[in-house]
Formats: sequence, structure tokens, C-alpha cells
Amino acid sequence: MENKEKKAFSVKEFFKSTAFKCIAVLLAIALVCGILLTFCNDLFEVTDEERLNRTLSKIYGQSVETEDALKDGMTLEFDNGEINSAYLVKDDGNYLVNASGTGGYYGSVACWVVVEISDNSLSGIRSVIVDKADNASEFTNRISEDNLEYFADSFDGEEEFTVSDWQGDSLHGGATPQFTMTAIVNAVNTAVEFVRSQLLGEVTEPDPFEGFSYTDYIDTKNENTTVALAEDGTSVIFHITTTNIVTDASTIDVTVNSEGTITDYTVTFDGTTDGEWKEDTIAEILDGTMFENKKAADLLPLLGTEGENGFTPGTSDNSLHTGATYTNFYYVYAAVFAASNYENGYVMALENSLQYTQYIDMENTTVKVNGTDVVYHITTTNIVTDASTIDVTVNSEGTITDYTVTFDGTTDGEWKEDTIAEILDGTMFENKKAADLLPLLGTEGENGFTPGTSDNSLHTGATYTNFYYVYAAVFAASNYDTYAKLVPVQLNIQMSEIYGESISVEAVSLDGFTTTVENGTVNTVYKVVGTDNYIVNATGTGGFSNGTVTAWIVVKTAGGAVTEIGNMIIESNVGQSYMDRLDQNDLDYFKGVAVNGDFTVEGWQNDTLHGGATVEYTMTAIVNSVNAAKNFVTANLLTEGGENA
Repeated sequence: MENKEKKAFSVKEFFKSTAFKCIAVLLAIALVCGILLTFCNDLFEVTDEERLNRTLSKIYGQSVETEDALKDGMTLEFDNGEINSAYLVKDDGNYLVNASGTGGYYGSVACWVVVEISDNSLSGIRSVIVDKADNASEFTNRISEDNLEYFADSFDGEEEFTVSDWQGDSLHGGATPQFTMTAIVNAVNTAVEFVRSQLLGEVTEPDPFEGFSYTDYIDTKNENTTVALAEDGTSVIFHITTTNIVTDASTIDVTVNSEGTITDYTVTFDGTTDGEWKEDTIAEILDGTMFENKKAADLLPLLGTEGENGFTPGTSDNSLHTGATYTNFYYVYAAVFAASNYENGYVMALENSLQYTQYIDMENTTVKVNGTDVVYHITTTNIVTDASTIDVTVNSEGTITDYTVTFDGTTDGEWKEDTIAEILDGTMFENKKAADLLPLLGTEGENGFTPGTSDNSLHTGATYTNFYYVYAAVFAASNYDTYAKLVPVQLNIQMSEIYGESISVEAVSLDGFTTTVENGTVNTVYKVVGTDNYIVNATGTGGFSNGTVTAWIVVKTAGGAVTEIGNMIIESNVGQSYMDRLDQNDLDYFKGVAVNGDFTVEGWQNDTLHGGATVEYTMTAIVNSVNAAKNFVTANLLTEGGENA
């Protein structure tokens, strides 16, 4: 057969071909679709804000507009949970809060809580929806919407929610669901506390156990956990209430001596449900023998590995996994809490033992120990219109050796004239003990002493004024022994925080020294016991508008010379409005730097600090406070070999 010749390719023929026509149609369709998609995208675009509002509307139960309620500086972490997000509902002023509660099965549970607001006060819980649980807890599905209505139905505006009050037939039983419930309750309570304290600005009582270690599973609210001095006067008895163990909290009395050793551990109420878990609780835990003669370091390994959320029962030591893991863990945790907090507990127990504080403004009253004397700067609660201030010195025998009214809060006029003269000049109190003065306060009733029932000798027309001044004298004389113990311990705790480790200090007398150093003044000096280091409180001049900065400076020495600044923490300032431009990272510039001459502002500056005369002047005052401390120690406290001059 004869082969046909192939036709040469022709562009002209291609444009006339069916193939080209198909391609052209497809390109036209693609172009039109692209234009339409672009137009529709612009027309129907859903912004992130709209997408969020749709999500929140679904949670809220109706269409709403919201705005972010979180602001810089808000507290987001609370005792038993933290805030993840919060939104103001513009339509009605309510809040949508997402909070995570701790104490769940191997972790936390996050919930959306709709908090209702009326007249700028928290008026109710509209709804609670479980958002997510750590480790995808399979037990959250045991809790229905009907169960979660408990929070809306039970809100009374006062008490926190508890697991034991929430439990019903459908929820009761099983350690794991109980802990899931605990986390949900903690999430709701956290949301409520956040709204009250951060969004509405309500003043909440500070946690008395703030600063204590290992409090996650300890109920520190409403005096459920307290401390007291033991009969020996130095050991501390911790009356501990745990957070809920399965169904109820447990209570334990733990006595810790001054060495931080547990000398007694007694379970006073076991909150574990009767049955298998109670039977599986380790016997040496329930009778306390596992803990006696042990310190915190001996017991910490039993808590296992500490994660981001602290210790958890699930990751505790295998020896606690007996079928009553949570119960065993909680009891061990209570022992660690007590043994770790002897010093804090001792301070709290001493503070709790102070007498005659009813008419004393304790926040504005200061006490120091001077040798064997206790020196008080007392501020009373208001006398008629204003508070009074009095300086009182009490010696080691509990005798008042000086009583000086530094400000008389009585209104000018009749009352001031009727105040007993021997009270105002202090002669009524000098060389007197508390027992000598107590009869003047009269009869003590259920509410303590009152001006109205005081001794008739005080009823001069200025009864209240006379009574308050006598009461201040009784307060000072009665609390000598307590403050003689308390002040040094408080001082060591404060100085340990500044120094960066647990230390004891002794005061360095400034008598005979010139405390005014170039561009600064030294106010107080402590020597760190067992070292050649000092902690100095110094004020630097040269700040903005001739203001000052006062700071605590750790001055380390060796071989008779200052070697480095161990730490620098600002205590206060006068007129330095730019202090917020500085944080502790900036101040760490001084820390650990080998000392060669004085520090300078120019040596300290960096990009974040440089610029603006006012900032430079504030920095100058700070530098001067450090140099004042360093140079005072060098000039007055060191000789060759590093010993005191």
C-alpha cells in the first residue's frame, strides 16, 4: 500500500480546528468563573470577627456581637484554674468566659461559662458548656446539659460551687467522673472569680496562703486550712483540708518542727467513699507512719514528675497506684505541703496569735526589733475622725519604756481638750506592763473590749480617744514575746527573697559610720550569716525632677574587696514616673558583673532603655543607689581578708 504524506503543521489551520475552539471555550469559562469567584469572595467574605461571633452565638444560644474583654495586666491564673479567653456581649453586657479548671482526670477541663451582669454586679450563671478536656477525658460525656444546669439553678451570689453539692444519682460513683466534675466546678468558680475581680473590680480577700508551696490540692479558702503553734512554741500544727477526694474533702493535722520534720500526722476525717477505694488506701498513710520523721525532700519523689500543671495523681510514683491512687496522692501531697512550709506556717501562726488587734490598723502598723527591745510604730483605726499614730518601745520584760504620740487623730475642740494629759504625754504608760493597763479597758464581752464599757477613769468627755490610746499600749505590751520571734523570721524571709536563697541575716549597726555617700544614702545594712556578703538598702539621688530611687542591693565580697553585685531589687522611688520602662531583666544588668569601679548609665544603656532625658535621670538614680551600697561596704565594712572592720 502506498504511504500518504503527512501534512505540514499550520498555525492557521490550528486556530480553525475544533481543538482550539474547545480550549478557547474552556479558557473563557475559567476566566468568567475566576471573575465571579473574586466578586463573590468580596461580597460574601466572612471576617475573623464574624466567624468568632458565629461561634460565640452558638455557645450563647442566640445571635450576639462581642468584643475581647481581656486587657493587659489582668490576672488570668487563679488557685484552681486559669482564664483562656473572655468576651463582652455587647447586646446585654453579659460575659462569655472560657476557663480551665484543674483537678480533672489526668489534667484540666475547659468550659464556656456565660456570666450574667446586672447593675454592674454579677447576678447569675446563664449556662455552662464543656469545651474540652485534657487527655480527651471519656468521662465528660457522663455529664449532660441537664446536669450542667445545676450551676444556673444553684447560683446564690455568695458561696463557691462544690462537687459534693452538685452530685446526684446520675453523677455519683467512680473516682474518675468525680475528678472530671471537680475540674468543671473549678472552671466555673475560676470564671466567676475572674469576672468579679478583674472585670467588675470587686475587692476579693487575698489568699492567706499566697507564697506557700504545694497548695494545688489544699483548700485554702474560708479558713478551711489553718495553722497554730504547738505547745513547745516552735513547732507548727497544720490543720489541713484537702480539695475533694472523690466525693468529700479530707482533714489532716500535721505537726512540723523547726527542722522541717513531720513529728505527727493524724487523719481527722477521711473523705474517701466507703468501699473499694477506702480499702485500697495504703495503711501506713492512714495511720501516719509513712510520714512521721520525714522531711519534704523525703516525700517529694512519691508525687512523681512535676509537669506544667504541677504534680498529678496519674503521674505519681507507682507505689501509690493501689486502686486508690487519688486518695494516696492527696494524703502524700498534704504531708509535702506541711513539711515544705514550716517557715511560712510559723510566721502565720505567730501572726494569728497576736492579741488586742481590734482597734489597731495592722496594715499601717510596723514593728522592728532593736537589740532586746521591740519598737512599734502603731496606727490606730479612726478615732472619731482620724487615726492616731504612736511610737511605743517595750523591753524584754514586757515593760513599756517609751510612749510617744506622733499624731493625735482627735478632732480639735472639746474632745482633744478632754483627753487625759498623762495619756498624751505617755507618762500613764511608761514602766507599765499589760497586766497593769488591762483593767482600764474594762470588761471584755463577746466582741472584745469597747470604749463604752471601759473603766470610768477614761470617761472624761473624750472616752473614745482615751480608750484607743490605752488599747494601743496594751497591744504593744502584750505582744512583746510574739514580735520578738516574728520580726527576725519575717526579716530572714524577706532577705532570702532578695538574696535568692534561704539565709539568715544580722543587722549591721550604722553608728559611727557616715551613711551619706556620693550621690546616695545608705539606710540599712545586713550581713549574711556565714558569708562575707551584705544586703544594703540604699537611696540614689539624681533622678527625674531631683527625685530618688531606693533599692535593696546584694553586695558580694571576697579578699577584702567587693567582687560583684549579687542582686538588685527596687523598693520605692520618689517622682520617677518612668519606672514602668524598666523590668527585672533590665535591673539584672548589675547582677553577677565583676566590679571594676563605679557603674555608669552609659554602660547600662541599650536599645530599650536609651532615649528621653527623664528615663536617663531615673537610670541615674538607680545607678547611684547601687554605687552607694557598693562604696559604703568598701569604705566601712571591709579590711584585707574580708573581715568586718
